[in-house]
Amino acid sequence: MWNPADILYALLHYRFRWIVPMVIVAAGALIYAAIKPNSWDATQAIVLRDEAVSSLGRPGEFNRIEDMKHAQETVLQLTRSREVIEAALIQLGPPADRWTTSTWPSKDDIASARKSISAHSPSGTEFGTTEMLYISVEADTPERARQFNQLICAELDLKLGEMRNDRAQSLVDELNYREQQAGDALSSVTGHLSEMESNVGTDLAELRILNEVGSGNGNLREQMVEIKNELRAAMANQQSSNQLLQILATAQQNTSELIATPNQLLDSQPALRRLKDGLIDAQLRSAQLQGIRTDDHPGVIAARHAEEEIRAHLHQEIGLAISGLKAEQTVNASRIAQLETMLDDVSLRMTKLASLRASYNNLVSEVREKNDKLTRIRTDLADARSSVSAATTTSLITKVSTPEVSDYPVGPSRKLIAGAGLLGGLFFGMGVLVLTTSPMPSHPSQPLPSANSQTNGSSSPSSEAPHAGHGLSLKEALFHLANRTPSTN
Repeated sequence: MWNPADILYALLHYRFRWIVPMVIVAAGALIYAAIKPNSWDATQAIVLRDEAVSSLGRPGEFNRIEDMKHAQETVLQLTRSREVIEAALIQLGPPADRWTTSTWPSKDDIASARKSISAHSPSGTEFGTTEMLYISVEADTPERARQFNQLICAELDLKLGEMRNDRAQSLVDELNYREQQAGDALSSVTGHLSEMESNVGTDLAELRILNEVGSGNGNLREQMVEIKNELRAAMANQQSSNQLLQILATAQQNTSELIATPNQLLDSQPALRRLKDGLIDAQLRSAQLQGIRTDDHPGVIAARHAEEEIRAHLHQEIGLAISGLKAEQTVNASRIAQLETMLDDVSLRMTKLASLRASYNNLVSEVREKNDKLTRIRTDLADARSSVSAATTTSLITKVSTPEVSDYPVGPSRKLIAGAGLLGGLFFGMGVLVLTTSPMPSHPSQPLPSANSQTNGSSSPSSEAPHAGHGLSLKEALFHLANRTPSTN
């Protein structure tokens, strides 16, 4: 086992085994600390507008966290893109201590600058959950870091505007094509609708009313109702004339039958009605006189002559009424036939309109739908054109204050590197010393009786374990320690 005396002996006797590695490691750390370039960090806080990656013409805050993450990931990719870094480096110019004569910026310069650029969210928050975003760059001087950060942010804003402009211009081209297609489709459907309306002719208003309200009182429907009412009245008059004609034909043979005729049937024959009333009056007068006088009384005879005279006039008037009723029936029949023809014509027109209603409704709905679609396309086209004009004139990122440069260089300082190198060299030297030396034993091992000597009762000294010398190798020292007998103490 190691004890302080062995350690002190090893440190002094094998001093070069740990001093040389320590010096080498410490010298390397000192050299690196001396030649290590300082790097300064500049951070710019920005707020990204929704129009950078979202739909056109919708200003304001992000509606969803996914949209914000998508926008900030786009910013991250653009910030580390070759175009942005190369344009910023060209404006920044090469550093003062650049030793190569290659064209600025070279591929190595761009790759090195890309490693020094990062985009991250505020500390303690997840990326894409806050509107704030930080753009950080590193450079060899504070002023160069500040300028490089400003150039990166400016190029980022420019690239976002170009990206938005390209998207808007592509959308404008697409919307122009869609507007043309929608206009052609609307013209075609409008032509079919115009052709159908021209075929309908004067019944167009009725078709529109039928299509819009379904069961409205249009002119054609009102006309049909009036024709039906007139036809109903004409048929009722014709039926009344037929009944009166039959009664008059019977009364012509026997005038007494006329007395039983209802007055409603005689409304159209006022002369017959008056003669009927006169005959009834004459019959009453004659009956009254016969009740108080004899049959040969001059008053009774005069009443009979008056009754007979009225009957003769009534018979003559019945013939004239029959002739008039026949003429009236002829007129009524002609009127009924005319009304039936008009009703058939109106019914046919209504049937035609009913058969056209479904097709007309589809065409009207299609025209309205295509017109609305064309209106929406034109609205989107106007928004896209306004977005194209504003893409390169408005800033899509809002800078919060100015870039903040770190007060001290990024990474460990030279003193810390030198101290760490010295301490690391010491530990490395100690490790080399431990691996290349073995501990000194404090006393020799005690002999142990062998099994044969105990069995035979004879005692023979066992061979001592070999002493570990200071010149053993690591493999030999480990092997010797594994086979060493345990101490009796």
